Amino acid sequence: MRAIVIAVACAVICVVGAVVDPHRTAAAYLTAYVACVAVVLGALAMIMIARVTAATWFVALRRQAEQVVATLPVLCVLFIPVLVAMRVLYPWVSPPATLDPALRAAIRVKAAYLNVPFFIVRAAIYWATWIVLGELLRRESLAQDRGDSRAIERRMRTTCAAGLAAFALTVTFASFDWMMSLAPAWYSTIYGVDYFAGGMVGALALLTVLVARGRRRGELPEAIGADHMHALAKLLLTFVLFWVYIGFSQLIVIWSAEIPVEASWYARRMHGGWRLLAGVLVAGHFALPFCALLIRSVKRSVGTMATLGAWLLALHYLDIYWIVMPDALPPRSSWWGYVVDAAALGLVASMASVVWAIRRRGESVVPSGDPRIEASLAYTTELV
Repeated sequence: MRAIVIAVACAVICVVGAVVDPHRTAAAYLTAYVACVAVVLGALAMIMIARVTAATWFVALRRQAEQVVATLPVLCVLFIPVLVAMRVLYPWVSPPATLDPALRAAIRVKAAYLNVPFFIVRAAIYWATWIVLGELLRRESLAQDRGDSRAIERRMRTTCAAGLAAFALTVTFASFDWMMSLAPAWYSTIYGVDYFAGGMVGALALLTVLVARGRRRGELPEAIGADHMHALAKLLLTFVLFWVYIGFSQLIVIWSAEIPVEASWYARRMHGGWRLLAGVLVAGHFALPFCALLIRSVKRSVGTMATLGAWLLALHYLDIYWIVMPDALPPRSSWWGYVVDAAALGLVASMASVVWAIRRRGESVVPSGDPRIEASLAYTTELV
């Protein structure tokens, strides 16, 4: 109910913002939307990776990730405002006469790809792929609690192996379409990997929060505790390092090449407040969690890891903000824009929370029918 109240209040602010400053509101909504979608897609990827690799430790936590993935249908519906706002968001949708000649020439070269009908068709393919994968994984996991769990386990491993390939392609092109095309003259082939890396950090951070919540409310078994959090923390450290590696690799390759059309993307983000935000991301999204996750006592503390997870979720949003906003912002914006930023994030996150709360009702908090659940609950980590 609290999430519903927040969603309604935020929706009212966004509607007012769309009337007062439609460009600024569209930019805020897109930023909040792709940030939340990245986290949910990260949870979907984590389920498939754990299935393929037969990760025993993750079985006890898998239902938490599956319940996050259950929000994909509502996020698909929430894509409609992005489609409505395409004309104010994406330069390649605007009338050519209103564009700079150089930008107009760059868009003309990519016209076969950057056009509204094909954009919508691609989005439909992305969402169909993600929802089918998410619902199939949830259905089979719940069926394991009632049926032939070993047969389902073998089938799911094969499905997830194919699903990961489809996932990689769709997430990559979705990031190109929804974010990179805000600057249609610029491109990076590693852009999709960067989006995926940030989403994985956000998904693992969210799982630490959900595990701590389940422990605090007495929903999760007592066996799920320090050892599972320790394993989750080590994987979180891995993806924090992966995120900074991919981001730095893209920067060093583009900046050292000194090609103006490529370097201009970073040039916009290296001045004023954007430069300060970049420093915050380096310190808060990398340095601080990197140092914290090297400490064994931190990795084994459910409460501390939940706090760090909440911190990384906030930094994940700022990371997407730094990527999207310099290209999506209107030439002029007022303080009202920051109110709309918060409202857009509140709207998307609270709507997802409502669906999460509804769809998890009546479900077991752990996949009790999985043949490895007992081994997962008894999981312990070695001293490291």
